[in-house]
Amino acid sequence: MAEAILVPQVGQDLTEAKVVELHVKLGDQVKKGDLVAVVESEKASFEVEAFCEGTVISLPWQVGDTATVLEPLMHVGAPGETVAEAAPAAVAEPAVVPAATPAAQPEAAQVASAEPLVAKVTSGVVNAALRASPIARRVAAGQGLDLARIAGSGPKGAVVLKDVAALAVGGAATTGGGALELRTLQAGQGTPVVFIHGFGADLSSWRPLVARIGLGSPMMALDLPGHGGSRGHGAADFAGLVDAVGQTLRGLQGSVHLVGHSLGAAVAVALTQRGDLDVRSLTLIAPAGLGASVDGAFVEGFLGAKSEAALAAWMRRLVSDPATLAPVLVRATLAAREDADLVPAQSRVARGVFEGSTQLFSAAAALRSYQGPCTVIAGRDDAIVPLREIEAALPGHVALHRLDRVGHLPQVEAADLVPTLIARTVRSAG
Repeated sequence: MAEAILVPQVGQDLTEAKVVELHVKLGDQVKKGDLVAVVESEKASFEVEAFCEGTVISLPWQVGDTATVLEPLMHVGAPGETVAEAAPAAVAEPAVVPAATPAAQPEAAQVASAEPLVAKVTSGVVNAALRASPIARRVAAGQGLDLARIAGSGPKGAVVLKDVAALAVGGAATTGGGALELRTLQAGQGTPVVFIHGFGADLSSWRPLVARIGLGSPMMALDLPGHGGSRGHGAADFAGLVDAVGQTLRGLQGSVHLVGHSLGAAVAVALTQRGDLDVRSLTLIAPAGLGASVDGAFVEGFLGAKSEAALAAWMRRLVSDPATLAPVLVRATLAAREDADLVPAQSRVARGVFEGSTQLFSAAAALRSYQGPCTVIAGRDDAIVPLREIEAALPGHVALHRLDRVGHLPQVEAADLVPTLIARTVRSAG
């Protein structure tokens, strides 16, 4: 089956890259390690290597095109094979891999095209001509803030969510304590669906999944403290993570659906007990917090890996089939660590939530108390959080989907099924 060679990560939170060189054409034979293209951002150039052997059967981008990060740059397969037969590219959850699709643009990019939301604030009705993203208008209205008095950092001076959040919490959105930056991955109407990533990841890991869900709801995500854009946030234990996320979501002034992976799933469950959030549904993917065990060797090895080979060896433990882990994603994770603050920040969080092979927190009681629609998706081959402990902790009203030949990343290894289950859970809440 054909395989996709992806447009590589080109920088922290960048979603596009310009194709400046193509070293192959349709019908060319390539082998593993061949240089097939060069792409660049405003900051750097990246050489793209083939990680498999075969014939180039598709070249959706040409020299001079602006391509989307982590979309196929080309497909390699057998002579005569079509792109429709190509296997979907795998996306590894703990990589810092910003990607975008036409249906999953960053919040700032939606300012010009999204339908404006007219909101009443302290100074009266907001002028719809004022440049601001829909979610920035919504949060500003809930906080009683005048958008006209907020300096915008978005395109052409548009006010985006981080501008409102920074004002609302005195500028403590990414350092110290306080709220976190909440980004819109897909615009929509109705109750937002908020995605919370797991340990070692960031919000961008959700982008490929969001594009496949097919709901018309707003899709939003944030970086947990110690991760991505929140690496400078001071929270370093489970209670601190929950509090930071809770403060952020409270700004939405309404109901939310929560989707969490691993550590993020435990945070999502704990949020249901805060009393200040209306959590309409929960979708928990390979959830932590339901048992005592965690693969402490993975946590230590993942944080300590300094070379591509070492990092790849540890990241393969996340999946049932190591072939589903695309090499470009390992490189993206390693490239993100050029930010010298990232690994120390994640290590600080790891010390606060894990001790050796033990989870220092539990969300089991909160899950028993939650009576809304809840779906748990877990892999039978999960080497990080044992399925048997998840099974033992689940109350009878929770739907459990046990997936064969799937490890700790069901959203990657069952990329067609997981979006369907998320959509079904959200819709079941009415």
